[in-house]
Amino acid sequence: MKPFERRKSLLNHLYLNNVVYVNKLASEFNVSEETIRRDLEKLEKEGIVERNYGGAKLIKTEELPYSVRHTRNKDSKVIIAKKIDQFIQNDTSLFADSSSTINEALKRFSISNKRIHIITNAVNALYELNQTSMEINSTGGKLLKHSSALVGPQTTESINKFHTDYAILSCKALSKDGIITDSNEYESHIKELMINKAKQVILAIDASKFDGNSLISFGHLSNIDYIVTNIEFDDEWKSILENHSVKVI
Repeated sequence: MKPFERRKSLLNHLYLNNVVYVNKLASEFNVSEETIRRDLEKLEKEGIVERNYGGAKLIKTEELPYSVRHTRNKDSKVIIAKKIDQFIQNDTSLFADSSSTINEALKRFSISNKRIHIITNAVNALYELNQTSMEINSTGGKLLKHSSALVGPQTTESINKFHTDYAILSCKALSKDGIITDSNEYESHIKELMINKAKQVILAIDASKFDGNSLISFGHLSNIDYIVTNIEFDDEWKSILENHSVKVI
């Protein structure tokens, strides 16, 4: 197993179990315990884990760096991205936020060779999509390093110049009373602007985002036209979405 593959597996263990043990990981990955300790030391320096005797535990924070977030629930994000790709047609304009879920959708557009005009505050999208058939506009702004997002007055001014067919975005949590929340006030403000400036809004969230709350409210289900997820809704959620006229992609 290559180091980057071991890191991905180690992170998956952490997100599933919250704790990991050096001896078990060394046995599973067929490497020395010292190798695992070095892996955990790197994750500790990145602020992802707190090491203890015999292993480490996941630090409970919503402000995980993008390099970590994009590996979480990867399979779910791919499923969501494929659904969005099938829905969005050529010659469409859209806002795209800086979430790892939406970045996965943008990558799927490039695979499909879509002709789309994208306005985004996501730095990673600019790097990954610069050789595609899509037209990309960066909002500009101040860089939030942990999330690779552009925010601030310049970002706001740029978004206000556009009127798009869609805004596609994600969030940290969606509660049953319809409140959509995120953990960073600057990014939340950008998401709110995108919602207000788009004709229709697509909210893309995996199963882990339902029935929760985060720090900052930036929208409500009444602002959403479509929702995309990787789960089958139960009767309660079907009723909630129907009451707010939200369609499921």
